[in-house]
Amino acid sequence: MTAQLRELGARLRNLFQAGEFRRRYDDGRIQVQTHNNRVVEKKEAFPYGFFAKSKGGRALVLCQGGNVGGFEILPLLPGEGVEPPELAEGDVALYTGDGARVVLREAGGVEIGAADGGDVAVVGKSGRFYFGNSLTNLCEVIIGMIDEVKALATSGSPTAHAINPASQARLELYKTVVRNLLKEDA
Repeated sequence: MTAQLRELGARLRNLFQAGEFRRRYDDGRIQVQTHNNRVVEKKEAFPYGFFAKSKGGRALVLCQGGNVGGFEILPLLPGEGVEPPELAEGDVALYTGDGARVVLREAGGVEIGAADGGDVAVVGKSGRFYFGNSLTNLCEVIIGMIDEVKALATSGSPTAHAINPASQARLELYKTVVRNLLKEDA
């Protein structure tokens, strides 16, 4: 009975082993060194439809039934200094160690951000998109171009004249379409 309890205790201790990522191989396998200095190599066990290639971090090795020979390497946990984006309850994020992110908001909306924090695309509850950075955004650029076209006048002979009023009205409709599709501010 005591031997059976010891074996059960050993299996429970071996069920999960913490470790550190060591290297990634070209065939997709990674090398992990566990807390007890055991080195294991295998592909990470990702769920269907999701895959990541972390450059480092902590690993959790699941030893099925406590058997160290039958193991799976669970997806790596972020390393030091890697912070996920700010999330509210129910939000979901994909993010890189350098700060690029895609955030699905429970309240409605999607945010896509560049690693440097400058360029961002946002789809809000309204369904309107925002594409921009600290300098400008796509809505402002398109509306500005439409206004420039509306202001065009011919030059030379015959004398200068403005764009046809019907064309002016169509350009105003395009501005409305753009404003309904794109947000002018973040």
